[in-house]
Amino acid sequence: MKLKVNSSDLAKALSHLQGVVELRHTLPILSNVIIKAEDNSLRLSSTNLDIFCSEKITANVEINGEISVPAITLHEIVKKLPQGSDIDFNMDESGNSINIKSGRSRFNLSTLPTDDFPDISQDDLSVKFIMNVEDLKTMIDKTKFAISNEESRYYLNGIFFHSAHKNGIDILRSVATDGHRLAQYDMPLPQGAEKMSGIIIPKKTTLELRRILDDANGDVQVELSSSKVKFVFSEIELVSKVIDGTFPDYTKVIPQNNDKKLKTNIVDLKGAIERVSAIAVSEETKSRGLKLIIENNKLQLLANSASKGSAVEELDVQFSHEKLEIGFNSRYLLDIISEIDGNDVTLNFSDPAAPVLIIDDAEDNLFFVLMPMRI
Repeated sequence: MKLKVNSSDLAKALSHLQGVVELRHTLPILSNVIIKAEDNSLRLSSTNLDIFCSEKITANVEINGEISVPAITLHEIVKKLPQGSDIDFNMDESGNSINIKSGRSRFNLSTLPTDDFPDISQDDLSVKFIMNVEDLKTMIDKTKFAISNEESRYYLNGIFFHSAHKNGIDILRSVATDGHRLAQYDMPLPQGAEKMSGIIIPKKTTLELRRILDDANGDVQVELSSSKVKFVFSEIELVSKVIDGTFPDYTKVIPQNNDKKLKTNIVDLKGAIERVSAIAVSEETKSRGLKLIIENNKLQLLANSASKGSAVEELDVQFSHEKLEIGFNSRYLLDIISEIDGNDVTLNFSDPAAPVLIIDDAEDNLFFVLMPMRI
C-alpha cells in the first residue's frame, strides 16, 4: 500500500469514526480503523459489532492495499499535523507496520490484517427512502433527550421510528420516552417508507449519527429491515443493529382531555425555571422538585432545599381557570422547554396528579408529555 492524502480530509473522516471504535474489547481489531486504498480513494471503516461506520475520501493511490491501524493513535497524529498538509502512507516491507510521513514528521504504526474484521450483513434492507438531512436532524434533536437509560427497560433505550396516520396524512414519527417524559415529532412520510416496520434505533447509534450529520448536507438515504438500519450520505455509511424489543403503546399516556391551558412566553418561562432550579436540586435527596402555583393569570415557581434555602419567581401568564398547584422535576421540565423554538408555549393541565401536555405554539408536528411529581 502506498498513497498520499490531505491531512484535513483524513482528520475529519477519522473524527466521524471515533465514537464507533471499541477501545476495550477481546477482539483487538475493533480498536483499529480499516484503511482500504484503491481507485484514487481511501475507504476508512470501524465497528463495535453493533454499529458499522465507513467513509470514503479522495487520495492519490500508487499501490492498492488494505490494512488496519490503531484508530485513536492515528487520529491523534493526524489532527495535530498542519491543516491541509500532505500525508504519505507506505506499507513497511515486513507487512507488520505502516510508515507515515508528513513534512519533517515520521511515524511507524503497528498493523493488523483485516481478515478478522467483522462484517455486518446488509442483504435484507428491503425498505428504502430518502430524507432531507435537516429533517432527520430535527427528528433526532426533538426527541433524543427523553431516551431512557434504564437497562431493565431496554426497549426504551432508543428512539422509536415508525409510520403512522394523522389527520388523513401518512407520517413518519419519532418517539422517545423514559416513563417520566415523552417527546413526539412528526413529518410527512417519505416515498418508499410506506411498508416500513417500527424500529427502535439505539441511543448510541442515534448520538453518533447526529454528531456526523453536522457535517452533512442535502439528502440521506435510509435503508432498513426489522433488525438493521442504514444511513448513507456525503460518502458516509452508518449501519446499526436496532433494539430487539417492542416499544410500548405510548399513545395511552398522551392526555386527551387536558382543558386547563396556560400560555406564556418561552424565554420568560425558561429563564425563571433556570433561576429557581439553582435551589431545586437537593444534595440530600437528589430531588429536583419544582412547584408551580397557577392562579389569576399568574404563575409562581417555587423551590425549597434544607441546605440551600428557597426560591420563588412570578410570571404573567394566560390562565383563566381555578387555582392549580402541581410539581415537576425541574430538569425534566427544562429539557422540554429547551426544545421549543417558538415564542410561546402552551401547557395543558388536567389535575395535579395527571400528566401535562406541552405544545410549541409555532410547531404543529411536535409535542411533549411530562409526568408530575409529588412535592
